This record gives sequence, C-alpha cells and structure tokens, in this order.
Amino acid sequence: MGRINKDSFTYGLDSRHNIMFAHIFDMATACEKYYSATYGDFLSENSISELSKREQFLPLKPVLFGGYDDAERKMVAFVPEDIEPDFPICVVKISSPRIKSLSHRDFLGSILALGIKREKCGDIIIKEDEAYGFFSEDIASYVSNNLTKIGREGVKTQIVEPSQIELPEKSFREIKGTVSSLRLDSVIALFAGCGRTKASEIISGGLVFVGGIQAAKNDLHLKDGDTISLRGKGKATLSVGGTSKKDRIFITLNVWS
Repeated sequence: MGRINKDSFTYGLDSRHNIMFAHIFDMATACEKYYSATYGDFLSENSISELSKREQFLPLKPVLFGGYDDAERKMVAFVPEDIEPDFPICVVKISSPRIKSLSHRDFLGSILALGIKREKCGDIIIKEDEAYGFFSEDIASYVSNNLTKIGREGVKTQIVEPSQIELPEKSFREIKGTVSSLRLDSVIALFAGCGRTKASEIISGGLVFVGGIQAAKNDLHLKDGDTISLRGKGKATLSVGGTSKKDRIFITLNVWS
C-alpha cells in the first residue's frame, strides 16, 4: 500500500485530470470519514486505466459501474464494505424510425449541445430503431425533456428502468494476417486496413488505446492477449501465432463492436 496522499495520487496528471482525480481523492476520504457511499462521474476508458495505477494512494478501493456489465464508460464510487452500491444512473430511451442512420458522434454531439458535460454521460447503445443513453441521475430528466433531435432527425425520449433494456448481442469478427513485427503501427495497419504511414497518423491522432491507455508511440511493442481499441473500428483482442517462412508473424484480431 502506498502512502495515502492527494499530491501523490494526482502527481504527473494534466490539468483536466488533476482536477478530476483530486475530486476522486476527496470522495474516498469522505467515504472513509463518514462511512457513507460517495458517487462521482463517468470515467473514460483511459481515466479508468489511470485510476487503477494510482489506487495505492487512496484510503479505499474505488468501485466502478456503467449501468450494465460490459460498459466502457463507468461511474466511480466509494462504498463501505457492508453497504450494497446503488449507483445513481438513469437510462434514457431514444426512439426514431431512422436511428440506424445516425452515428455515435451524432448522438453525443446533440447531447453535449444541450450544455451537458461529457462526464455526466455514460455509454450510448444504438439499435435498429432505438438507442439507450446512460446518464447521471441528476441530469437524466433534463436530457429526456430537451433532447428532441439527433442531428436533423426528430426523436422521442423517455426514462426507462434498466430491466426494460434489451441490449444487442455482441458481434465478433476475426481479422487475420501477418505482420513484420508486433509494433503498434504494424498491427494497426492490419486492423484499419491501411498502410503503416496512415496507421502512424491514426495513432498520433489519439484514436488508439491499448489496455485502456491512449497510445502515443508507433513502436509500442504489443503482446499476446493485449486489448486494442481503435475509434470507429471497435475493440479487439490480439492473438499471436507462429511465424511464416519469411519470418512474418501470424496474428488474429478478435474484434467486437
């Protein structure tokens, strides 16, 4: 266990994360002091990964939940051991005959245009004729009452119980090929179906995450079992096989979206 200290917990963070993590530290100390659950905002995959590396500087272990088991964005909380977590997460159902033609970016842009902060929004799940947005309880009614359009498409909204949600089944596909090495840019080139130069641009554009951490280096060496997220393409688990006669490495990307 590391030394319980806010400065140690927030050391090396950029200004935005420094403020966020200082608040998380205060939540942990308040839970310990008053023996009462504290709930925060939704964290991105990158922030969750950063939090896990700094848990040793907290008095309590954080609890994370995004409204359903496989959520990517998750709300952070601190809960006494003998108390069952009760996350203040609400689900807004968004309906329109043309939902399928709308992208995740369309949904998020219209929601943020209402003046809502990103950290108050969890995942957005898009189905054939409806979508589900996960929100902090304190802003869910505002979203439901004011979200009338996604892009140019009119929509209807209502707050629903999580038990009413029918989540789509995950779809998996395999991308198989060979790479000259397990460098990130080589693997991303196969993942994105492009050349190494374009893969490098994708990485430098902040669109690639490895193990939940935003990747910044083209020459990051990957290993069997690593999880790679590529914005717009989904998330994949890397499976490494043998080598070809020309010493190229066989790999499989098990992709789900």
